[in-house]
Amino acid sequence: MDGDPRVSKPRLPKPYTEEQLVFLRSHINGFETRTRGHVRGDAKKFALDRANEFLVRFGLPPDLQGVEEAEPRFREQIYNWYKNTVGRARRKLEGRTRPKKSSNKASTSNAHNNLTWSPNLATPTTVPYADPTETPSAEASSSSQQVPPAQAAGQLQFSFQSNVSVTSASAIALNVTPTALRDAFLSHGINPATLSSFIQSYVLSHPSPTPLTTIIHSLFDAVTSLSAPASSPISSNTDTIFSTLRRFIDACSYFPATLVHADVSGPLAGPRALQMALRKASVWSPLSSSSGHTSIADEMERIAADRQRRKDHIQWAQIHAAAIELRILSSGYHHRAGAPEMGYGVPLPNGQNFSEMMARDAVWESDEVEWVAGITVLRAIIRAGCISRKAEYEQLLGTYERRWKEIKDEARQALVTEVLLGARDDLVRLDETRAT
Repeated sequence: MDGDPRVSKPRLPKPYTEEQLVFLRSHINGFETRTRGHVRGDAKKFALDRANEFLVRFGLPPDLQGVEEAEPRFREQIYNWYKNTVGRARRKLEGRTRPKKSSNKASTSNAHNNLTWSPNLATPTTVPYADPTETPSAEASSSSQQVPPAQAAGQLQFSFQSNVSVTSASAIALNVTPTALRDAFLSHGINPATLSSFIQSYVLSHPSPTPLTTIIHSLFDAVTSLSAPASSPISSNTDTIFSTLRRFIDACSYFPATLVHADVSGPLAGPRALQMALRKASVWSPLSSSSGHTSIADEMERIAADRQRRKDHIQWAQIHAAAIELRILSSGYHHRAGAPEMGYGVPLPNGQNFSEMMARDAVWESDEVEWVAGITVLRAIIRAGCISRKAEYEQLLGTYERRWKEIKDEARQALVTEVLLGARDDLVRLDETRAT
């Protein structure tokens, strides 16, 4: 039996760091309370929830990375840790040792009293357990649940059966929130496979024709939370956007054919969701001006909201530009991802055409925030473009340079200055590329 792989699993998880142990121990009281509750499986569900939080915060332990079904095994490992930790604490408090299954003496003793504590009991109806931290009212409630000895045998006979139901995949998925997804994008300890698992879990519990919309917004929140300071709005933010988008695309490669977004399934569902979000975010709609009867506080709130919307509009444009340079929106990416061989029916629309239309139109709009977004996307088009269109790019770039003089906001003007200078250098590189 010792050699049977089904029963040779370690009783305790691998050693954790001090920070991880602090996290696990902080939830012991919550687990213990649920072992004495009336809800079937509540304690195990609580432990699995904490395992999900552990994965988001610390990632998968190194000893489980690359192992088959690593995440389910890890969640069960965390549940066993809580169960064994609480069990040892109770036995120590009650002055009992753990019964040995192979001991005839223990079996005889159990036959006489039938009062051996079982970790699978829903409530402590046979062996009262008094927590030193419990309030008098809680103790009174516990004592009122005692049963006559005549009924104890019947209850104990049932108590040896498993009292914890296995949590379904959809129940685990309910614990993946947009905030957890944002943190997962930011955590380098979470590999693309685990990130993909989180995304698929969220999609499973939130079905819709476009289930990845929330995922894209979590990606945006991750980028925004690490946005560059005003003194260097581009250089220090570009790497963050590129790395986050790469993590998203790597996670998309694990998508099954059953994951569908806007009639596009499998790994291409992610780029399709990103393309739809960028198209929607590229349309600027200013807030309506306030009436003359609003208070100063309301007006200040409206101004702050409008300022934030302008920042978000430019941030979306920077994500758009990064997606162009990574060729996520181009038909070439769809071909590399194997769209013709994977039965998607019709090819995805070419996002490059949409991007060029956005860059051409934005320069003629009335709001300067659209000029900033347009030139940001135009530079990415130039960087990913071809030498045959250099004259076309130069003409459009000259139009944006004339708009630059009309920008009133100093921060936005500085941002456009940096983009324009970079775009000019990129045009020179196009010539150098042709010469080589």
